[in-house]
Amino acid sequence: MSLQTDQNGMFIYGMTHTDELGKFLKHKFPEHQIQQTYETLVEFSKDQSKLAKTSPLRMFWKHLEKVYHEGVPPLQCHRGCDYCCHTGVTCTQMEWDGILKNAEENGIDLDEIVEKSQRTIKKVEEVIDAGKNLDQVDWHRLVINQPCPFLSDEGGCRIYEDRPLDCRMVVSFRGICESKKLEHAQRGVVIEEAVGATVIAKLQHDATPKIKRRKFRGTQPIKLLQHWLIIWRDKTASRRGK
Repeated sequence: MSLQTDQNGMFIYGMTHTDELGKFLKHKFPEHQIQQTYETLVEFSKDQSKLAKTSPLRMFWKHLEKVYHEGVPPLQCHRGCDYCCHTGVTCTQMEWDGILKNAEENGIDLDEIVEKSQRTIKKVEEVIDAGKNLDQVDWHRLVINQPCPFLSDEGGCRIYEDRPLDCRMVVSFRGICESKKLEHAQRGVVIEEAVGATVIAKLQHDATPKIKRRKFRGTQPIKLLQHWLIIWRDKTASRRGK
């Protein structure tokens, strides 16, 4: 199927590779504008976090919320339309730390999340235990069509305020998606998508103690939510002496 776009962005249905989105973003937004936006958002997130006494990442999330409420046409997305929540979601250490904080603040039982997600966790664990090159694994396809670990039975996100960037960039304007094909969902709507991952990577880099920092290269390692849950489960079991 040929790619489709409109004045808002690129439709997911028809995309075959993430490179297509990258090319679309570079065509839509001038390079100088992308660079300026990146620099502005890094400083904004740091400065505002000090004033608000919260994390830089949460300030970046607040900025994105404002952009999607004020800078684009009204979204059709709403609580319960969860077809886009049935795929692989990846995030950085900083995003995962934000999810853990959300779980603590809201009394989310991560043991319960792990138990409910055993089907996809086992798939990820099998790949890890097999010693495969993790950089060459198509993680999204590994758990495609399966619910996100943090998707509630009512079709809502249990960590919505701190959901990863992966989740925030998928939106719909022309209608509510009717299947997991995500017929109406789009990416590449706002310039923040062109810089979001790099902004988060920079915030994580700058939050790392100087003695542990490496030269910043624009990215940070990402893992599936199921992979992060495996790490959390194993660390927790070790602390509990199991």
